[in-house]
Amino acid sequence: MSVESVLTEIFCGILQSIAISIIIFKQISSFSKIDKLFLIFIMWIYCVFSLLFIPNYLRFILFIIYITLILYFVFKIKDKKVILYAFNVQVIFAIAEIITTLFMLIFGFDINDSANNVIFTLLISIFTSSISIFIINLSIINKFIKLMIELFTKNKKLLNYLIIFLIIIYIIILKNGLELLLKSNYYINIVFIIGIAIIVYIFVKNELKTEQLQEMNDQMVNHVTKYERIITEQGKANHEFKNQLMVIRGYAQMNSPKLIEYIDSIIQDSRKTTSSYLTSQLNKFPVGGIKGLLYYKLSIMDDEKIKYQLDVGDGVKTKLDALSTKAYRDITRILGVLFDNAIDASKSSKEKRILITVVKEKFGVSFTVSNTYKGKIIIEKIGTGYTTKGKGHGYGLRLVEDIINSNNNLSLEKNLDKENKIYSTTLNIKIRNKRTKKC
Repeated sequence: MSVESVLTEIFCGILQSIAISIIIFKQISSFSKIDKLFLIFIMWIYCVFSLLFIPNYLRFILFIIYITLILYFVFKIKDKKVILYAFNVQVIFAIAEIITTLFMLIFGFDINDSANNVIFTLLISIFTSSISIFIINLSIINKFIKLMIELFTKNKKLLNYLIIFLIIIYIIILKNGLELLLKSNYYINIVFIIGIAIIVYIFVKNELKTEQLQEMNDQMVNHVTKYERIITEQGKANHEFKNQLMVIRGYAQMNSPKLIEYIDSIIQDSRKTTSSYLTSQLNKFPVGGIKGLLYYKLSIMDDEKIKYQLDVGDGVKTKLDALSTKAYRDITRILGVLFDNAIDASKSSKEKRILITVVKEKFGVSFTVSNTYKGKIIIEKIGTGYTTKGKGHGYGLRLVEDIINSNNNLSLEKNLDKENKIYSTTLNIKIRNKRTKKC
């Protein structure tokens, strides 16, 4: 190998090491400036050594192994996901190489003759490294990589699937793209890459669905757990109540002066117990989504140390029983948003309080959710996407408005008590009698 060729490979190694390091920095943000320079240096050593001495068919797998070991042992990133970071680097470079080859084939370059040209090799290295840096800076690629990292963080078994993908990709891109002999081979590789992309897309989509189902399952478990706790506490209270009656009966038979003292102690204890009251309020709802939703949201309020009160008027159960399935589903969705907004607002306020009032009206039922809040609220803008919580929020109430606009039997009222820092939202539900058509 000539001195000119060696110098070319050294310069190409610098370009590749910079591109590789940038892709890694995009995935891992914890590198200091010194660490970044050191990574570029050791990647440059590897790239030069690889270009000069490692056969093309071994570069793919050795490249991933090298980056994995460097990140794990040199930079002390003690996380099995380092193999994912290395894999992402290799895939981006493979895509850049395929794009480079595509341009060569389109413009009619002779791949075999061009590969032996020093100037051409240098230009190709510049082109491939630049494309790699361009790809990793695309927002859609960044989002996809972050999504993959998040999925791997939540589900450790995905590393096993990654190894399978590595084998498949290794078979597909075993040859260096610049050494393809036939144009048809290149197009076959393109088809395979598209196939892999589709598989990854389906896989990620299924994983997201699995996460959604898991979240729904967690909510269901929370509902059941809350309900079981209330039932258990109520059972204990009933058992204790029977024992207390027996004690009171004994004191009464003896005309003991301790009877009044004992009754006073029971009254004092009852003031500390809220489960009986909560159970009585929840039992005023029919079996279904609203009761389960309340179980779940009240448990969240407990976790967030939010003081809450639930007041349900008589006759609510009968009224809500007259709702159609669709109307009941819409109401549950609306209440879910109202409860979530109340929790978010109150937990950041000085006095964490939420009051939920449900009242039977002449022609229906009204739900009022009142909560303390912090900061300033522009009530006229609520429901338009405006929010005090920052970008990406505020669309829950817009969804509520959309549901209400499509249902004449639902209306929403908003009230702001600036003096006491309390925001209230009332959902009015017009319900027809069971004898007539359900809303």
